[in-house]
Amino acid sequence: MNGTTFLIIISVFAAVAIIALVLMQNSKSDMGSAFGGGGSQSMFGSRGSANFLSRTTSIMVTVLFLSCLTLAYIYAKRNAQADVVEPLILQQDSEVPVIESSSVETSVDAGDVPSIPDESAAVEDFVSDAEQAVENVVDEASESASDAADAVEEAVDTAVDEVEAAVDEAQQ
Repeated sequence: MNGTTFLIIISVFAAVAIIALVLMQNSKSDMGSAFGGGGSQSMFGSRGSANFLSRTTSIMVTVLFLSCLTLAYIYAKRNAQADVVEPLILQQDSEVPVIESSSVETSVDAGDVPSIPDESAAVEDFVSDAEQAVENVVDEASESASDAADAVEEAVDTAVDEVEAAVDEAQQ
């Protein structure tokens, strides 16, 4: 069994011991009595267990802390050694065919270069169509808003009329 395995076992044991020791300690409030604690009867006496359990808890916390720090140091040292990468040597195998310059014609005429068509008119048409679409949407939205305002005004008038009628009935 190597050192890291031993330290991991110690860490797990210390963590389980801390959990057990904390659960065995008496609470200083009455809330613990609701969960089964808070009694003054124990095998160490009414106050004797507090010193023993709190000292043992402190020792276990120290053991856990030191074992975790030692494990972190060991793994960091191990990873630092593994980070060294040997330089790679690349072999260059050329399987690309080489073209001899005597068999290829290298002159280029101006007529061989493709031209890009002028698309500024198409862009202008697109922009004008988009502007028209935005105007149409704004017009429809303003019409809908005015229709909604009219409907709200009618509803308010109807509600006011109903309230006035109810007030008149109540006064008679």
